[in-house]
Amino acid sequence: MRDHEGGTAGTTLRKSLWNLLYRIVSSNDHARTAWGFILRGSCLAFFKETIDELPTGDNESSRKVLKEFFFRLPEYRVYDLFEFLLTDDRAEMKEVDRKLLRRGLNRVLEEEGAEVRLLRDRFLPIPGELALEDVAGAEEKLTLFDLASAARHLQSAVAFLSRRPDPAAAEAVRESVIAVAAVVRTLAGGSGEVAMGTVAPAAERLSLSPGLREGIEGLLGYCHSVSGLAETGKPDRSVDLAEAIFLVVCCSSVINLLLTRAGEKDRE
Repeated sequence: MRDHEGGTAGTTLRKSLWNLLYRIVSSNDHARTAWGFILRGSCLAFFKETIDELPTGDNESSRKVLKEFFFRLPEYRVYDLFEFLLTDDRAEMKEVDRKLLRRGLNRVLEEEGAEVRLLRDRFLPIPGELALEDVAGAEEKLTLFDLASAARHLQSAVAFLSRRPDPAAAEAVRESVIAVAAVVRTLAGGSGEVAMGTVAPAAERLSLSPGLREGIEGLLGYCHSVSGLAETGKPDRSVDLAEAIFLVVCCSSVINLLLTRAGEKDRE
């Protein structure tokens, strides 16, 4: 296959991602129409290309045209395309194909040493499985405990981290701090002022040990100081992506701990 425009278009990661898409779509395309539908939907809603001359009636030609578009994309836009295919009905992709993509993407990303992983149909710059599980676990617990406000803020943190080509690091930390604060306020009874950058209002009820509480307080206090929230004033320094990832994962771990302890207390 010849090289295309788009910088890293010929990388093994790019080729492996295309091969995954090709295998999944073709294996379930019994009517031999899927590539035409996906091409038309992608040109209308993602590539923003004219559709009057697309070979949508010819499945094999449609696949080849989509492949040309795919390999001309800048690297970050490849992830945008997969998110579009997974989430946008205008992509006209079968739900069974979406499920198979979700199942296969992280395996390909891990095998190729990519610096992102798929979580809830978004690609995050979190390559470590344990870190990814912390964030996913926090989201699941927030849903289980019906903490909609905290869930929205953690989802916003994830969205800021997954913004391409330039992740919004400070905004991601800010949303994580607010998510923790929302959980703490609920566990403390849901009244009074929102306490940012601390677990103090809920610590006694959850029987957090002094040493653990001190460590969490230090971490959350730092998160709050660099979050850009109004009451902290302008941060002395900006947060880079690596630090933001660490802090978002840490805040997710705090949420996991707090809600796990709360569940244990409820069962006593």
